[in-house]
Amino acid sequence: MNLSELIHEFVLALIELGILLGSLGAVSLVNTVNSAFSLGLVFTCISLLYFVSNADFVAAAQSLVYVGAINVLTVFAVTITDEPAGSDATACGVGYITASGACAILFGTLACAIRNTKWFGLSLINQSGIPTSGTPGSNVRQLGYKLLGEFVVPFELASILLLVALVGAINLARDENALTADEKSAVSPPCENSSFF
Repeated sequence: MNLSELIHEFVLALIELGILLGSLGAVSLVNTVNSAFSLGLVFTCISLLYFVSNADFVAAAQSLVYVGAINVLTVFAVTITDEPAGSDATACGVGYITASGACAILFGTLACAIRNTKWFGLSLINQSGIPTSGTPGSNVRQLGYKLLGEFVVPFELASILLLVALVGAINLARDENALTADEKSAVSPPCENSSFF
């Protein structure tokens, strides 16, 4: 192993550590704003992982779509909705144990699949069943043409659907907060209801 391979492995390990820590932060932090920023760290590290893997187009798409749009929209949605301060997030019931078991099974399955895959022996097969050479430039170009040509309408419809779902969730959360804020306004000043940081 020469020096460039060693540096490449070190950078990959740092990016993977960022993905792992950001994922743990996104699901375990109590404050939802900090969880949203941890999710932004995960999206950024995934984009860097694609960049280090010589998938520049996918890295740029990841940065633009997830980091630039979805995460910013999530941060705005979280800061607008104002989560109630007395939420009970530490309850360990049957759902917690079931979800933990399902996550452990999924993690084990994915770890076995990743370990048993021969990553360097993959070959691309076209529609006629003939293996292709798989040059990276032509694959990225084909992906770009497909995404901006044949699949542009489903891509845009999925983004509009996600936007409508997020705006609907904000609307529902604001209605619930408006009902609870009217009840609490007589007891406490409005600045105590905010849980931004």
